[in-house]
Amino acid sequence: ENEDESEDGTAGFESLLDVCLSLGLVRKRLKWHYRSRREGLIAFSNQYFYDHSLITFPSVDDGAERAVKFERVVDGRFTDRVNIVEARHTATKVIEHFRSSPKRSLGVIAFSQSQQNRILDEIESLRGQNPDLEEFFNEDRHERFFVKNLENVQGDERDVIMLSVGYGPDAAGKIAMRFGPLNRQGGERRLNVAVTRARYGMVVIASMTATDIDLSRTSADGPRLLRAFLD
Repeated sequence: ENEDESEDGTAGFESLLDVCLSLGLVRKRLKWHYRSRREGLIAFSNQYFYDHSLITFPSVDDGAERAVKFERVVDGRFTDRVNIVEARHTATKVIEHFRSSPKRSLGVIAFSQSQQNRILDEIESLRGQNPDLEEFFNEDRHERFFVKNLENVQGDERDVIMLSVGYGPDAAGKIAMRFGPLNRQGGERRLNVAVTRARYGMVVIASMTATDIDLSRTSADGPRLLRAFLD
């Protein structure tokens, strides 16, 4: 209520959870996982973040198709903080999804705000070419379609999630070990949030593979876990 009140008391803390831990409050981990309806959608986080402590159940759909699919954009290039080719590919996959799976809600997560904005631009262009799909972009639609980035997707969930990594080789084919929010303190938690938003399926779209991430050039947990996830 008092806008002039100083916030210096929480400076240096990554989250309110960290503030609570610093005060010595009792820590209790939730073990019941409700979102992912298929084992593959939570398996990575259960191993790397929760020490296999989550109670999960196999799905009858696990024998059909993979819950997590990887699509490599071979000609994708990360230049000027954006990957145009990958953004265009992601937008195309959005249109394909609404044509093939109209009853499944969809969300897109980009690893940076620049990539998020570019994907939105590419989708806007394709919407003009596919007016019959306009209902799927209605703001009033239940579980409406969204395109967000790592910083603002907390709390969201959809039937299907598409992840656009964006980062990858530049015009010269070199990959810098700079992955935006993932390089910062707590970046690994943002990755965990991003990879656990889907109920039924996830499509990971990237212009690089796990072996392109050289861990000898970075000490941050975010890139290390991104490599593990891509692998």
